[in-house]
Amino acid sequence: MVKQTQRGFAIFELLIAVFVIVIIAVAGFFFVKNKPANKDDGKTTSISTTSSETNTKTDSAKIKHLGVNLDYYDPATKKAGDFLFTNAEVFANQIFMNYGYLIPASPDYPAKRNPQPTFFLPLGTKVHSLVDGKVFRVPKLYSDDYSVQVQTEGSELIFEAEHVVNVKVKEGDTVKAGDIIAEVSPFGSQSGSGLGLFEIGILKGGNPPSHICPFDYLDDSIKDDLLKKITAFQKSWEEYKGNSNIYDESQVVIPGCVSRDPIEG
Repeated sequence: MVKQTQRGFAIFELLIAVFVIVIIAVAGFFFVKNKPANKDDGKTTSISTTSSETNTKTDSAKIKHLGVNLDYYDPATKKAGDFLFTNAEVFANQIFMNYGYLIPASPDYPAKRNPQPTFFLPLGTKVHSLVDGKVFRVPKLYSDDYSVQVQTEGSELIFEAEHVVNVKVKEGDTVKAGDIIAEVSPFGSQSGSGLGLFEIGILKGGNPPSHICPFDYLDDSIKDDLLKKITAFQKSWEEYKGNSNIYDESQVVIPGCVSRDPIEG
């Protein structure tokens, strides 16, 4: 009888132990399941959140100013905003050269695609920041002038106003789109046209980085109006020059760009 009682007590203890183990296991499962993610776990969640935030910030990096003023052509003043219509000699017979335009080969250089929209404007024309952001760099160029490069927080893109002088900002300064940052460079005015060369661009990643079509990155506040003005400007320039073949409309993928392919250079 004592042996049976002892055996029954042992079985009872075993059942109690199994029950306790089951309770601990269940509690542990729910604790782990509901435990908040931290830096050591939940890596997928962390990356996903960061990626989403980065994409949102990148999407907010938009051009809100062309860098110079563009408007419809006024025959009375021979101007279209800051642009002056003139019969002076200019490169490729254009004062607004599209991104992706095929620059013909010369004795010194092979043919290449234009990596930045290029403008020829009167000397002294004010240059404005394209975007809201912080001045990333202000490097001096081979042409003895400068490039003002601005980056929007959270974006990998660098927005560039190139071939400028009398720079009014420095690295680290915060700027708003439309702020005056410099003046058009005299580079390119050797022909006696009184026009200097100025370019805008977007640099993206890589070493060296690639340029991309800026007019794909226009803020909604200016997009429709500016694209219409670019189309009208180029038509007015052809009419002024009496040459309807300066711009090949069949190649245009968006006003101001004849290609969306990234271009190094």
